[in-house]
Amino acid sequence: MNYYALVIGIAVAMYVVIRFRKTRLEKKKWVYPVFLTTFPVYYWVFAVYGSDYAALTIELAIGVGFIAVAYVAYRLHSFIGLLLLAVGYMMHAGYDVAHDSLFQNSGTPLWWPEFCGAVDMLIGLYLVFFAFSMKSRAEKIA
Repeated sequence: MNYYALVIGIAVAMYVVIRFRKTRLEKKKWVYPVFLTTFPVYYWVFAVYGSDYAALTIELAIGVGFIAVAYVAYRLHSFIGLLLLAVGYMMHAGYDVAHDSLFQNSGTPLWWPEFCGAVDMLIGLYLVFFAFSMKSRAEKIA
C-alpha cells in the first residue's frame, strides 16, 4: 500500500470539499456530477498512454456506467440524487482498489488506486452527510 498516495488523496478530497463549500459551488446541482464524470477519463488517458487499447475498450465501457450514474443523479430530486451520486463515488473508490485484480491497464500509475480511491471515498461519504444535512434543513423549514 502506498501511504503517501493515500494521505495526498485524503488531502485533495478535503481541499475539494472545502473549496466547493467556500466558493458555494456545491450549491450548484451540476458540480459533483461533473466531477464524477472526470474520473473515468483518467483511466482512458492512462490506457492511451500505455498504448493498451484492449484496456481502453474495457475502461470505456465501465466509464460510461459512471457517467450514466452521474447523469441520472443530476436529473433526480436533490436528496435522492445526492445519495445516488455518493454511491457512484464510493463505487468508483471500490473500482480503484479492485482495478488491478480485474484487469491490467499498463498506463495506470502504481500509486493511483490509493490516491483516487481516497478522493472518491471521502467525497462520497461527504455527499451522504451533505444529503442528510440538506434533508434535515428542509424538514425544519417545512
